[in-house]
Amino acid sequence: MDSLQHLICERRTYSHIFDSHTHSYCQMLFPLEGQLDLETESCEIRLKPDQMLYIPPGHEHRFRSLERNECLVLDMPAYFLKGSFEPGVINKLDSFWASIRFLLTEETKQQSVHSLSLLAEYIAEKMQESAANDSIAYIRRNLSKTFTIKELAAMEHYHPAYYSDWFKRQTGKSPKAYIAELRMKKAEQMLIETKDRLTDIGYEVGFQNLSSFTRWFVRHKGITPRAYRNTFQTDK
Repeated sequence: MDSLQHLICERRTYSHIFDSHTHSYCQMLFPLEGQLDLETESCEIRLKPDQMLYIPPGHEHRFRSLERNECLVLDMPAYFLKGSFEPGVINKLDSFWASIRFLLTEETKQQSVHSLSLLAEYIAEKMQESAANDSIAYIRRNLSKTFTIKELAAMEHYHPAYYSDWFKRQTGKSPKAYIAELRMKKAEQMLIETKDRLTDIGYEVGFQNLSSFTRWFVRHKGITPRAYRNTFQTDK
């Protein structure tokens, strides 16, 4: 793998031939013109302007572009980011990442080692703050809501194509299975420990009406919510 001892921020272009490689440093790419085709072990994506891609150390990937292109690239030694971050694409840059792209573009003109270092430290700090408030915590706090992969992936700043694989590595389960398990545990707890109406319990775990909650509960437990509650009440 290529090693890197200092920050590099520059504009680059890519050929129509796939360049396959792995490096020991972190890399961020902001397409400025044209599109980049990217392949990894888990997915294939087309990176467009107004998107950003983060590639962690040791992650094999292949790039090419079949058209005129230019990309703003920031290479950071691995020590800038503490902890493990998965590869990910940010779709439609928000105001923060749009500002970062602008500042990095200015850095390619100024070539100030000190200011680039400060900017890289700021980027790393924000990424680590974001990792502390991830989609998994959001799911656990909001079981009454309806979730989409696109919404959850955006919280992690990942492309949806990456998200399910990343999620399974974190939890050992698919997002759908993980959410269903949490909802069932909460429903069981409320049925046993509270006297809340079945409709209210169903709402707390993501169902808008009692019939849909009952069908779901029976499908997973083989018994209705009311019968489940009565079983425990009888045992007391």
